[in-house]
Amino acid sequence: MQRLLAILMFATPALAADLPPALDLRAPDGGVQTAFSDQAYDSYPLPIGPFGQSEPATKELVGRVIWAAFRVDSGVSTAALADAYRHHLTEIGFVEAFSCRTTECGGFDFGFEAALLPAPGMLIDVDDFRQMSWRRAEDGAHASVLISRVLNAAYVQTVLVSPAEPDVALVPASSIATAPETVILPRDEKTLYDRLIADGRIEIEGLVFEPGGAVLSPGSEQGLDLLARLLNRNEIDVVIVGHSDNEGTLGANRDLSLRRAQAVVAALENRGVITSQMSAEGLGFLAPIATNATEEGRAQNRRVDLVLKSKP
Repeated sequence: MQRLLAILMFATPALAADLPPALDLRAPDGGVQTAFSDQAYDSYPLPIGPFGQSEPATKELVGRVIWAAFRVDSGVSTAALADAYRHHLTEIGFVEAFSCRTTECGGFDFGFEAALLPAPGMLIDVDDFRQMSWRRAEDGAHASVLISRVLNAAYVQTVLVSPAEPDVALVPASSIATAPETVILPRDEKTLYDRLIADGRIEIEGLVFEPGGAVLSPGSEQGLDLLARLLNRNEIDVVIVGHSDNEGTLGANRDLSLRRAQAVVAALENRGVITSQMSAEGLGFLAPIATNATEEGRAQNRRVDLVLKSKP
C-alpha cells in the first residue's frame, strides 16, 4: 500500500496549484505536467464501454471540466499507475464505473475516438493503455484516468467533470458584429486517415508560410496539431511533399518547396511525431493540381501534401 501511495503526489505545477483537494485527481510522482485545461462549463464524453461496438461507448457529461496530462520518464508500468489511481480515487469517495485495457477498450477504435488532449501533451499506444471511469455519488462528479506507455515514457491523462451551471448571457443577434470569414479545419483525424489510406495523398490544410519563404507563420498551429495527432496515433510512414507554382526557375522552386516540407517535418517533430516516420521532398512545379495560368490555380498549386509511404 505504501508503494501505491508513493506513486501519486498532489499536482504541484503552477497551472493546477489552485485546485481544491476535492477537484485534484493528483499527478504521478516524478512526472512532468505536459498539458492542462480548466473549463468553467464544457462537455466531455466519458468512456463507459468498449469502442467500436454497437452499444454507446461514451456518456456525454457537462459541467466544469478539468483536464491534465503528465509524462513520466521512468520504467513505471501502466498497471502500477492504474493501481495507484484506483486506490486514491476510492479513498476520496469515487466508485469505479468502467475499466478496460488495450483490446478490451476497442484498441485501434479507442485510439481514434477517445477524447484526448492534443499531442505531444498526451500520447497513446493502442497496444499498451488502460482506461478507468469513476463516479462520486456525494457531489455527482465523474473522473476519467487514461494511462499509456509510448516508447520509454508513461503518459497519464486525467479528466474531472464537476457539476456546474452555464454562465452565458444571450443578447439580440442584431447587436453582434459580423466577423471576417474564417476557414474552419476538419477536426476528425479519422476522416483524414481514411482519405489518406484510400487516396494515398491528402493536402495539409491550414499551413501559412511567410511570402516567398519557408518559415511557418503562427496561423499554422491548428493544421499542424491535427496532423500531429493523425501521425502520433497511427503507425504509418509518410513523405511530406512541398509543391509550388511555375513562377521562377525549376531549381529555385524545388529548393523552396523542399525547405517548406522540411519546416513542416520539424514542426511535427516538435509535436512528438517520431522522426523516422517522416521524410521531406520538394517537387517545385512538377506536379500541379490546377492550371498555372490564373492566380487561383497558382494558389492551389502552392501546397504541401502528406503522401502515404507504407500502410499500417
